[in-house]
Amino acid sequence: MSQTKPITKAAIIGCNWGMVHLAALQQSGLELSALVDVDLPRAQSLAQQLNIAHACQSLTQVPEVDLVIIATPAISHMQVIEHFSQQAIICEKPLLGLSANQLPANWPKRLWVNYAFNQLESAQLINQLIQPTQGPVRVQLSSQVNLPLKFSLEQWFLETASHPLSWLLHLLGEPRQLSKQTSEQELKLELACGEHRININFTLGGAAGIYHQVQVQQGQKNIQLKGHYIPGQAWRFMPVLLNGEPQNHGEYHESDCWLLANQRSTSLIIKHLQGQLSEAELLAQGGFNPTKALWLEQSLLGEKFNSAS
Repeated sequence: MSQTKPITKAAIIGCNWGMVHLAALQQSGLELSALVDVDLPRAQSLAQQLNIAHACQSLTQVPEVDLVIIATPAISHMQVIEHFSQQAIICEKPLLGLSANQLPANWPKRLWVNYAFNQLESAQLINQLIQPTQGPVRVQLSSQVNLPLKFSLEQWFLETASHPLSWLLHLLGEPRQLSKQTSEQELKLELACGEHRININFTLGGAAGIYHQVQVQQGQKNIQLKGHYIPGQAWRFMPVLLNGEPQNHGEYHESDCWLLANQRSTSLIIKHLQGQLSEAELLAQGGFNPTKALWLEQSLLGEKFNSAS
């Protein structure tokens, strides 16, 4: 494994979702030395509560750190990535979102994107049931969202349906868009991943929250996974069904199984950055470098992005 630069100090850019990564930083022995947020009083309050040395509003005020976690809106990702191009970076998804036509000539060498769905125990179980090299896989992904934030249909898709889709692409490979249909509140996609097919039906409205249903068929195997988030409650996934028979007891944790999956995802990236996992090992375990991360934008926008990673 190649020699790596020491990773000891980190900064979080964006103190809303960004604080989800605090546990992984602590478990990995890293010092969180700076918080950055457009809401400076919020950053200062969190820094005081957590005994973090620096809180600021500007990227130029961040002290020297080894790792930067970017949890700002996707439209700002490229600016933040360019500013910290010499540091290791964990960027929240989507990498570029609807701004994916603005690709850099070269990505920073130590840039990874956090797509955590593959780290769910339910996803890991289904990974053991499906063998993509042993015949075509057919997938139906249905996602529905009704939350108060003001996003467009395609932004909501990248904020929510991209999670289970990232896992499916990790499992099945690079996508090619076969068809796309949109209306005011519905998006339908058909994707090809080699001989495999993914059909997606994404809708806005309905009951409050986020709802995912995945049906996977390979040969005689019919697998189903359902999960949902209801505001004020933790994520809950129903038992994985194989030909109608439950394969587990579902997935739920009081501290939220989705947050735990994100912690596992971040910890894996940090292990790689610390030299404990090779790049190939991280990719095989569900890591997303820039090229792989842009498969999500590629699915939605129908373009193949030639990304230097």
